[in-house]
Amino acid sequence: MKTDAIGRRTMLAGVIGAAAMSSLPLGARDPQFKVPVVDSLTLTVLTDSGTFGPFLPDQDLPGLKVLRAGNGNPPGYTRMSSKALMGEFGLSLLADSLAGDAARRILVDFGYTAEVLANNMAMLGIDPSSIDASVLSHGHLDHYGGFPALAGHFARKGRPLPLYVGGEEAFCERVAMIGNPPPVMGILDRAGLTKAGYDIRIAPEPRIVADQAFTTGIIPLLTSERTAIPTRMRPGTGCDRQRLRSDKRDLAEVTDDGEHELATCYAIKGLGLVVIASCSHRGVLNSVRRAQAISGISKVHMVIGGFHLVRPRTEEEARQTVTAFKVMDPDYIVPMHCTGEIFIEEALRQMPLKIVRPYVGTRFVMG
Repeated sequence: MKTDAIGRRTMLAGVIGAAAMSSLPLGARDPQFKVPVVDSLTLTVLTDSGTFGPFLPDQDLPGLKVLRAGNGNPPGYTRMSSKALMGEFGLSLLADSLAGDAARRILVDFGYTAEVLANNMAMLGIDPSSIDASVLSHGHLDHYGGFPALAGHFARKGRPLPLYVGGEEAFCERVAMIGNPPPVMGILDRAGLTKAGYDIRIAPEPRIVADQAFTTGIIPLLTSERTAIPTRMRPGTGCDRQRLRSDKRDLAEVTDDGEHELATCYAIKGLGLVVIASCSHRGVLNSVRRAQAISGISKVHMVIGGFHLVRPRTEEEARQTVTAFKVMDPDYIVPMHCTGEIFIEEALRQMPLKIVRPYVGTRFVMG
């Protein structure tokens, strides 16, 4: 009886949360901020924890082609490589978009290590100097650690690579709340980024990236989702205290709220929004709602990235998110990285045609 009661409460909470989310206004767009529309978009998984060999078939779905990379060999290979695509607990995606005759290439996050990012880019035939801009979703090591893999490649273009971050908080030292004692995660090295050839652009407000993508800027908490980040932040260590919010700058350590976190988004002609949520510490639903509000586009074609429906979030919250996604009704959901198996299992049960499982090297072609 107790189990049944818990199940009923979980279902009711999910339905209430989803109904509340569906009734939220999208908000007025800033008339000065015009979201670009692209004709096509291809997302390539450069770093994630999931790898798979050459046995999965490609998929041809409405508005989406899923191309599997096998073991990383180019099409038409006659001998399997002695090297393999590598997985790790990190995230990095490459976005190739086309608007008219203009092609743009944007890197979203860098994964955990430079070794894995460099290996996978080389095996997939991606020249780092071809990248036009980059976005760092937030200041966690598993998203920024691989940035040295691109060092020195931008000199060929004679300019630094633009790197968009959501706030000064990205550079603060963090402590990971996963052990006893909790281990120090480290600091995003601002000087190292500059030396490696990055042009750091701190943008807490929405920004157009390389003419064809846009960031959400700070993600408001619009739904019932709570911030859930397993780290604490140390103001003044690695970051400039005076650039932090006034209620944080004088503290030695503060619970992380992910205020600086960004999502990276595209609007595809005839299909709708693609939201790269990266880690969703501010909530994956909040990230999508923010993209809708900025663009004025309600149709969501794909939500992709880590949804962080693991601790400190609960299994109940994971199931509520599935219920809310059913109301939102995106065409496709691509769970990666820190999403967690509870969400994936429940989403596959309730929305099997919407869930696409990614692996390192997978390409999603849209438009």
